[in-house]
Amino acid sequence: NTAMLRNVVLLCTLASASAFVGSPVAPLLRNSPAASSVRARPLRTSVKMVDADTIQIALAATPSIAALGLVFKNSFSGSEQQTQQYVPSQADTYSPQTSMPTETEALSLARTNFKKWNDALQTKDAASVAKMYSASKLSFLPTVSPEHIKQLDATNDYFKDFVKKNPFGTITDDKVTLLDANSYLHSGMYTFELGDANNRTPVAARFSYVWEKVGNEWKIGHHHSSVRPPQPEGSSAPAQEAPAAKAAPSASAKKANPTPEAMLPVARDNFKRWNDALQTKDPKTVAGLYSSTDLSFLPTVSPKHITKLDNTQEYFEAFVLKNPFGTITDDSVAVVDNGNGYLHSGMYTFELGDANNRTPVAARFSYVWEKVGNEWKIGHHHSSVRPPQPEGSSAPAQEAPAAKAAPSASAK
Repeated sequence: NTAMLRNVVLLCTLASASAFVGSPVAPLLRNSPAASSVRARPLRTSVKMVDADTIQIALAATPSIAALGLVFKNSFSGSEQQTQQYVPSQADTYSPQTSMPTETEALSLARTNFKKWNDALQTKDAASVAKMYSASKLSFLPTVSPEHIKQLDATNDYFKDFVKKNPFGTITDDKVTLLDANSYLHSGMYTFELGDANNRTPVAARFSYVWEKVGNEWKIGHHHSSVRPPQPEGSSAPAQEAPAAKAAPSASAKKANPTPEAMLPVARDNFKRWNDALQTKDPKTVAGLYSSTDLSFLPTVSPKHITKLDNTQEYFEAFVLKNPFGTITDDSVAVVDNGNGYLHSGMYTFELGDANNRTPVAARFSYVWEKVGNEWKIGHHHSSVRPPQPEGSSAPAQEAPAAKAAPSASAK
């Protein structure tokens, strides 16, 4: 046991000496007078036997000697080079979250904001409802009004009458599309219970909301609500799909958002391409303008919420037979996703029927066009017949009509 302890002491002492020699103190001592006398002494090759108490003291002191050598080494290194500055790691550095919400988060957010809007209706205070809409840029196509509302005062006026109906909305089918980090489209079906408590009437309708982050609040920049068209005779009720949310857009190089004025010609040109496709009477050509990966389509004369390209083509198989030709009469544009998408909403009139017996149909529209590669695709389309003018009210003033889309035999 004594021999083993002696070997341990020897190894620890050699380790301490190695650490000490590695420090800048050793060269200083080598040049001192004391160093000369040390070198003149013969090197001992044995270790004197010591008692157990001395061994314990040596074992306790050896790590301290090693640590002392390291301290000398670190303290002298400052004279040879600058002290290394602390650079915080990525984990230490806070940066604002830039990732897009997940599908679950986006759908939860959309439904929470819808609940806030629905709760505001229960207050019966029109101003409380209206303040949830954007004050700076607004496109509102209400359920029971033929107007395209763009002002907060007119929004407040609309809800003065609507809240008297004691409305309560319940979403029955919905879909969320993330437009960018600060806006999303929420579209689908809802049912409103209207009337007095003992005489409630359900009204099935369709909705398109575009919610936008304004400061720390979510505001409605666009709202299109329309009564759900009746089920065509002989057809079965549409199957509802599970709610879905669009995957987060990939992060792209940031660029300045085009102004609505700059995007309006693009929007009208894309509408012309869509209208030209109708003139081909080829439903596949029309359907080819819609997104194949993420779609929310609420057609004019169908009760379905179409989310598949095949169903889009089926819808247009019947619609193109009506010989439709559309003309925009009022429109507005909101730009999203740094110019890679936009909302185009307003009013259009369709001429339907044979050449010698054309019938005009006034309608409202909401398109969300998205850039897919080098092409513009329709990610959302909500079209509804324009409600009749309420009795006793004057017709709403119309803005200057947009340029009429010329018929063309070519596909977009």
